[in-house]
Amino acid sequence: MITISKSSSEEIKAFNQAEWIASDLAYYGQSTGWIKEGYIFKAEEDGKLIGSIEGNYEEGVLYIEDVIVLKEKRGLGVGKMLVENAQKYAKERGGHKMYLITGKTWEVRKFYESMGFINTGEFKNHFRNVDFVIYEKSI
Repeated sequence: MITISKSSSEEIKAFNQAEWIASDLAYYGQSTGWIKEGYIFKAEEDGKLIGSIEGNYEEGVLYIEDVIVLKEKRGLGVGKMLVENAQKYAKERGGHKMYLITGKTWEVRKFYESMGFINTGEFKNHFRNVDFVIYEKSI
């Protein structure tokens, strides 16, 4: 009989690694040694935190999970510096693409478009039943 139960990352780690090797061979023609790294960068002014960016870098693709800039510092280039720093981080690792998701009607979309990101899709009725869009940028 098959049963389903809650588990932990540690408990399934060895199983997943072995199975992913077989899948990588089938899908990519080689074992990839898949590596996922988290990153966090901060912006400070006179020792005060004014912005941050964080996400993951995985197999050539950088995901931006959050970009946050202090409200009174928005429009001064802090977000741009954070995104550019994350892009540099990805390029140093051989990255070829960046992506993120954001609210479909949110003003911040203009910022990402000004940075060269292109809307490539939608998540309808997503987080808290709000429509989101996917932005990508080749690097």
